[in-house]
Amino acid sequence: MILNLVRNEALYGYAIVRELKERGGLVAGEGTVYPVLRRLEADGLVSSAWSDEGPAGPRKYYRITAEGRAFRERALTEWETVAGAMDELGGKGDR
Repeated sequence: MILNLVRNEALYGYAIVRELKERGGLVAGEGTVYPVLRRLEADGLVSSAWSDEGPAGPRKYYRITAEGRAFRERALTEWETVAGAMDELGGKGDR
């Protein structure tokens, strides 16, 4: 989800938290998102840069890398496979 958010524009951590909360009711707190961002950066899937622009002071912005784009594509393919299997097994509407 984070890779999807930063695929078109760089976002700072709290903006990512806010977007996850606003989109689809995904409740992700700072205690969840920041460790994931550190892991994505350590794995080379996102890069970060500090910006002093704006009244809020320095913010660390995250952007997807080429490796992150490739990983995201593989993950989407896997997700589609799992979702298709769930549909075939009657996963939709059988709650």
